[in-house]
Amino acid sequence: MPTNNTNEEKNANKVPLVGINLIREFEGCHLHAYPDPLTKKEPITIGWGSTKDFNGTPFKLGRRITQEYADKLLIFDLEHRFLPSLQKIPHWNEMTDGQRGALLSFAYNLGAAFYGGSNFNTITKCLKNKEWSKVPDALYLYRNPGTNVEKGLARRRVAEGKLWVS
Repeated sequence: MPTNNTNEEKNANKVPLVGINLIREFEGCHLHAYPDPLTKKEPITIGWGSTKDFNGTPFKLGRRITQEYADKLLIFDLEHRFLPSLQKIPHWNEMTDGQRGALLSFAYNLGAAFYGGSNFNTITKCLKNKEWSKVPDALYLYRNPGTNVEKGLARRRVAEGKLWVS
């Protein structure tokens, strides 16, 4: 029986490889748990930036994992903790893999439920109104100006903006 799904709709249900690659580039992989760089405490992070184990338990300092565990945990997080929220963004099915990958990286850094959040008015408006050309500049706003992490976040937001337009 034929389906009505287009290739774009099928791709919208998958984690885009370009997004995974961008996350890996900016998160780096740490096989021992470490505190959040901004707060210097929770959330405790491990692997490619995971804050919770497969079962949802937060990580604690002192925890160590293997590279294989880190890789599997990243994919699990993206498929189960990020993609479901992102798929609720209007026009998600119309976006390219580059656009979905850019938003995946953004969400992985700032939270899966950013869309519609009170601190995310600009990016929410751009996405809701399908103002694609404004998205790269909107992404760049979210870099924690004046903090010790601003420089790294600025580089990440520029890379996400470039991926968005690719």
